[in-house]
Amino acid sequence: MKLKLYLGVAVLLVIGFSASCFAGNLQLMSEKMAKQDLRRNIVESMIGYKVKSEGQFGLTQDANYAIKEKSAAVIKGVVEDRIIYDKNKDICICIGHIDLGDVKNILGERIRYKNVRVNAVGFGTMSPEYRGHLMALRAALVNAYDELANVIVGQKISSYTEVENFVLAKDSNKSQVCAAVYGAYIPNVDIDHPQRGWGWDDSGNAFVKLNIDLGRVKDILGQRIIYKGPNIIEVVGRGSQVDDLKSDAGAARNPSAPLSSESGSIQLPGYEPLPPK
Repeated sequence: MKLKLYLGVAVLLVIGFSASCFAGNLQLMSEKMAKQDLRRNIVESMIGYKVKSEGQFGLTQDANYAIKEKSAAVIKGVVEDRIIYDKNKDICICIGHIDLGDVKNILGERIRYKNVRVNAVGFGTMSPEYRGHLMALRAALVNAYDELANVIVGQKISSYTEVENFVLAKDSNKSQVCAAVYGAYIPNVDIDHPQRGWGWDDSGNAFVKLNIDLGRVKDILGQRIIYKGPNIIEVVGRGSQVDDLKSDAGAARNPSAPLSSESGSIQLPGYEPLPPK
């Protein structure tokens, strides 16, 4: 009897040990995605980006708004200050910074920074159920880039209208923006900051704030922008999870997430707060 009891206990221990050892790679992949997103956002902030947008909002046109943004650089020296993983939602947030020296911006110019620290935040998830929230954040950030270019560089507006027999027959209203911007940053990136520069509203649409020192802005041809306004300006970009004009919402999945090194609850609109632990 004792031998059978010992064997039973041993089997239970092996099963428990195996379950803990094979927790899966969901958290690891989400963390890796958040870390890489952090580096991308730091590159876009310190090196800069080229942004081009086109809008079409005529009364007889199908509305369309498209933005293309691009940035590229080799980066090292990023410090990851906090990695927060919500195991119930499989969302990882990575908060970090980089202390700058000499860098080349998006136009190939060498910029000398002194005692400048760039703070940024990155996001990651492997679960389609919550990916839409992060996609909306990224869309909001790119929209904020476009809003900055609109304020500083301006828009090219193309308009054409035809009226026949007092009735609007054709109406075209197009806008174009093309600029190179560097030095923009999200203020108050920490998840616990009371005036955090990113997040979601109650409907699930995302917002991202961007601040910029206008001494670090040029147009796409490399010409310095002369802006008669405040030295630091702030814009707010918006992003949506779903294109109501074109597509339906994607499929949802409820993942079984592993334990995390730093556990935290990431509140999303439309979801009940997690019970206190």
